[in-house]
Amino acid sequence: MPEKQLTIIDIARRLNLSKSTVSRAFRDTYDVNPETRRKVLELARELDFEPSSIAMGLRQHKTYTIGVVIPSFRIPFYSVAISGIQDVFSSAGYNVMTCQSNESCEMEISNINSLMRSRVDGIMISLSRQTSIFGHLEKLRKKGVPLVMFNRICSGLNIPSVSVNDYRSAYMATEYLISRGCRRIVHISGPSGLKLTDDRKSGFIDCLKENNQGYNENLVIESDFSIESGGNAALQIVQMKELPDAIFCVCDAVAFGVIGVLKRNGIRIPADISIMGFTDEPAAAFIDPPLTTVSQPINEIGKTAADLLLKQINRKLNVKENTKINLDTSLIIRKSTL
Repeated sequence: MPEKQLTIIDIARRLNLSKSTVSRAFRDTYDVNPETRRKVLELARELDFEPSSIAMGLRQHKTYTIGVVIPSFRIPFYSVAISGIQDVFSSAGYNVMTCQSNESCEMEISNINSLMRSRVDGIMISLSRQTSIFGHLEKLRKKGVPLVMFNRICSGLNIPSVSVNDYRSAYMATEYLISRGCRRIVHISGPSGLKLTDDRKSGFIDCLKENNQGYNENLVIESDFSIESGGNAALQIVQMKELPDAIFCVCDAVAFGVIGVLKRNGIRIPADISIMGFTDEPAAAFIDPPLTTVSQPINEIGKTAADLLLKQINRKLNVKENTKINLDTSLIIRKSTL
């Protein structure tokens, strides 16, 4: 005879618990004693028991799937962030469905609509660079759909979010360049209108002014976060009558493009121009010269945002609560500024 398949009822009987308590222990809801949950999970491991997420989902009207919308799979930041997101949700028994907006607000809205048709239990989103209207997010919030923004966020929405303090980080980076004797500093910014871009630009400008360096708007060049746009900005820089002694880039990808063009034009880094990035992508340590950059805790951003969403799904946090988490950054000094 085939061996009888274990069920939640068997686990409950062995531990003298109710079936509903065992079910809640597997779902890690707030109303289960941690010691009770530990005993349930320990016995489940001993018996090699895995609760059926499909069956549990049908009973709870859940799909045990969450949706993530990112600007592009080609941006290294998001592969690291999604790894952190996946770690949290895999441990909680969820699947992760990831979509890319290709930096298009229209595609972002389409992604969200597709995820909602798939009945995901919650959505995480990092905004496209084109997103300047937020009705699609307000609609989700008003419906009570669990929702978290991360990295590229909008501060004007009462939606939980996780990011870094971009203003303070940019101020710190600019102050370091000034401390190295740099006086004519170019900032290659991101697309205007994004909170991330505007905060980094403001931190740069305020640091210059507060250190009596003055601010010249002609020394701010807009990019679209890509390597190519960094290269295009560098072409503008090499044509300046007076070259800068430092360039602070909105992200590492832009810095990579800058370094390539400057080197092809015979400009030495850092002897002629120092280069500062922002992100600390894996390639930053291996480019020639290795890139000084503001290091973001990318994996932690993903995990923290995932934890926020999981709390909403488990009704430990309301989507309408304005929870804003800013994680700390650090300055990684490498040869591009030494």
